[in-house]
Amino acid sequence: MKIKLHPLFVLLALYFVLTDRAVMFGGYVLAVIAHEVAHSRAAEWRGYSLGTVTLMPYGGVIGGGDNYDDKDGVIIALAAPVFNALCAISVVALWWLIPSSYGYTKDICVANIALCVVNLLPVYPLDGYRAVVSLAKNKTRAVKIMKAAGCVAGGILASLGFASIWYVFNPTISVFGFFLIYEALFGAGGERIMSVAANNRFTKNFGAGVCKRTLLLDKNAPLVRALTQVGRDVLTTFEVVDDTGKTLYTLDEADIGVMCEECELSLTVDEAFNKTFCS
Repeated sequence: MKIKLHPLFVLLALYFVLTDRAVMFGGYVLAVIAHEVAHSRAAEWRGYSLGTVTLMPYGGVIGGGDNYDDKDGVIIALAAPVFNALCAISVVALWWLIPSSYGYTKDICVANIALCVVNLLPVYPLDGYRAVVSLAKNKTRAVKIMKAAGCVAGGILASLGFASIWYVFNPTISVFGFFLIYEALFGAGGERIMSVAANNRFTKNFGAGVCKRTLLLDKNAPLVRALTQVGRDVLTTFEVVDDTGKTLYTLDEADIGVMCEECELSLTVDEAFNKTFCS
């Protein structure tokens, strides 16, 4: 996973350094990176791939597409807030073991708790929104409601950011509020996750040598299981078998790629085969 820094993020980092709050900002950055890594690992586990993470003044943004099913959408969306919660719990546990670490890790704990709580809100385009939309029967209506909620939440946060001038000014609150308003008004509603079938996993690195193999795969195995067996250094032929080990049909990687583009990755290999080639 590649990480890029947006120029505005660099300016924000400079502001916190000049105001002697570099440690606090560092805790925030670590929490954001942990958040995005959790999204990425959950996506890979479900057979998807995330693009480059760009660190913005309000958090991280991942590039990608929107080809995934509802169950995977919930898992990938909630993986990051849950991981932030686990990080916060781990830091608190560290305080019990090493009390002197409190002063160095408090900001990390607070940042992880904040990211967890904020991202669980059912507000566009946060993780809570993505989970709710994945579960909603009327997705169009759900998006409209949560975009309206995004405008309201953004307005509240922007106001709190301005109010912090009289206390301890924190520009990230206002920036995040304006981000929510902008996304709610102009966001397209698309996700940032793309199928593994769209990345270079199917492109072979013949210059370095490629192994050729045949793999027996149960017809009831999820399609994502087949994807995990595809790599740049191996060319795989899949013999799809029944419960007794009898070969039903043979698929090559091109077939798997087509099935991934046409079907949800949570379908079984046999369901995806019938839907793609027999309908």
